Amino acid sequence: MQLENALTGKKVAILVANGFEESHMTGLHKSLVDTGAEIKIVSPEKGVVNSWHDGSWGHFFPANAFLPTSMSHHFDAVIVPGGSRHVTRLCADPQTARFMRGFMEDNKPVALFEDALKIIAFDDTLADRKVTVAEDIKELVLAQEAELVEGTLNVDDMLVTGTDEILPVVEKFVECIQNYVPEAWEAA
Repeated sequence: MQLENALTGKKVAILVANGFEESHMTGLHKSLVDTGAEIKIVSPEKGVVNSWHDGSWGHFFPANAFLPTSMSHHFDAVIVPGGSRHVTRLCADPQTARFMRGFMEDNKPVALFEDALKIIAFDDTLADRKVTVAEDIKELVLAQEAELVEGTLNVDDMLVTGTDEILPVVEKFVECIQNYVPEAWEAA
């Protein structure tokens, strides 16, 4: 898939907290920069957010959008890398649920990598959705009445879930953003 300038004019949020998987972020960020999208790193941390790399703290990344003041309607889509430390932190922050609920209710493109699916495992957000998940959160996702799909990548309408390589997830995410038509749900 040709990613270069595919999302010019679109605003994409990368949602992270301290402890996100650095390798996911670097591949993800580079791929999204190539699309021409305006990218904002949204975080509950102010200023910088610290990654996790090879069993210890990694590099710092600039967080240029503060989660408590960010709204889903500020963005066309959101993507969340994996990393149990940051996923646990995001799940504990009520602002995460508010932010993600807006994307899910508006059926905007959402991509979740590995255990990041936990951050939308609330209310009825996952009911009747088809997802692929990391082994350690299967029970939680099943309890939310989601359907587990075999494989390392799945697309269910505007929800992309992946558990292996980041680039295929980004490619499907870009396709969802390109195919997203807000009028379809607003007129309904």
